[in-house]
Amino acid sequence: MKLDDARQTRTLGRMLRCSVLFLVLSAVCAAADLGREIAGKHAQRPGVRELRSLYAEGRTLIKGETIDFKMWAERPNCLRVESLSPLRKVVQIYDGRHEPVIRHSNVEGGRPLRMSPGERKDFIANADFDGPLMDHALKGFTVDYAGSDTVGGRPANKLLVMSPHDDVLFLWLDEESAEVVKRSVFRIAHEQRLTVDTFFSDFREVAGTLQPHRIETKIGDNTLYLMIIERMEGNSSEVTAGSFAVPENWPMLPVELKVPPSPAPGR
Repeated sequence: MKLDDARQTRTLGRMLRCSVLFLVLSAVCAAADLGREIAGKHAQRPGVRELRSLYAEGRTLIKGETIDFKMWAERPNCLRVESLSPLRKVVQIYDGRHEPVIRHSNVEGGRPLRMSPGERKDFIANADFDGPLMDHALKGFTVDYAGSDTVGGRPANKLLVMSPHDDVLFLWLDEESAEVVKRSVFRIAHEQRLTVDTFFSDFREVAGTLQPHRIETKIGDNTLYLMIIERMEGNSSEVTAGSFAVPENWPMLPVELKVPPSPAPGR
């Protein structure tokens, strides 16, 4: 009788473990399904597929300094940014094929320079015209639902996004518009893991799409910089093939970016 009781107890234990595992797997699958559904709504926003390029002008407020900037962006992943202050001019260019190039007017006579690995990685990520959620599976990103939240007093869906290079970031999408209103990435500085939050607001219509005109990046309560966009044009004649020209014989971008992944939460 005791042997039968022991067998029954073991059987019940195995059944319980299987039930718990089933529930965990079901929750994971549900989060992935909901994440893909929300990403799909983001990809279906009005006008985004018809938008081929953007041109913007504005100013960046950073550490008490005001820096004027101009930006040229073109689908799928070309980007040029010029920053101008009374002290210097900085030009950054990525043409989607070669390594990004940077010029500082007060560094080595303004000659073209290669970016550091971290700068290169961030600039290439920013050059993705549509962002990681549109066609995310084709780009190698995975997307999972991470809960509901509030950003700027409005309900938002939080997504956990994993890049092909194992970088982790969180995106918050406004429930109504499906626009990205907040992004969190993780960086290491002085052997400390930092959460860098970027908030997107003041959305205005540009060429049939909604585009943010205020972008604030913070660590905790401290603002690193604030971008105010004063002019933005979609499918602009300002954007030409020459906007993204890199120096002759500039290095081609390696197939694999040899950059360590950003730290994930809790690492």
